[in-house]
Amino acid sequence: MAFIGDIFGAYGARQLGRFNQGLYAKQAELTRKNAEVKKKVFQNVDKPRIIAQHIRDRSNTFVQFIKSGVDVDRIGESPFLVMLDQTVEQAFDLEIAEFNSTVAYENELNNASLLQAKGAGERFKGDIAFRTGIAKAAGQMGSNYYNTGSLLG
Repeated sequence: MAFIGDIFGAYGARQLGRFNQGLYAKQAELTRKNAEVKKKVFQNVDKPRIIAQHIRDRSNTFVQFIKSGVDVDRIGESPFLVMLDQTVEQAFDLEIAEFNSTVAYENELNNASLLQAKGAGERFKGDIAFRTGIAKAAGQMGSNYYNTGSLLG
C-alpha cells in the first residue's frame, strides 16, 4: 500500500511545481512593472531636473563672467572656452545618467526573464517528481500483483 503515498506525493509535487511557477511569474511581472516605473521616473523627473540644473549652472557661470568684466563673446578666449567646457561636461553628465537608466532598465528586464525561467524550472521539477512518483507507484503495484495476485500487496 506504499504506492498510495507515492501517488499522493506525486500529485503534491506537481501542484507545488505549478504553484512555484505561478509565484515566479508574478514576481517577474512585478519586476517588469518596476522597470517601467523607473524608466518613466527618469524620463519625467530625473532627466528634466538634470537639464534644469545644467541650465542654471550655465546661467550662473555666464553671469559671473559678465560681473567680472571680461568679454565672453570672443571665441577662443578663456571665458568662452570655460563655458564650452562646462557645456561639454554637462552633456556628458546627462549621457551618463541616460546610460545608467538604460542599463538599470535592461537589468530589471533580465531579472524578470530569469525569474520566469526559474518558474519554468520549478514546474519541470514538479512534473518530474510527479512522473517519478507515479512510476514508482506503478512499479510497486506491479510487484504486489506479481507476488500476491493483488495490487494492494
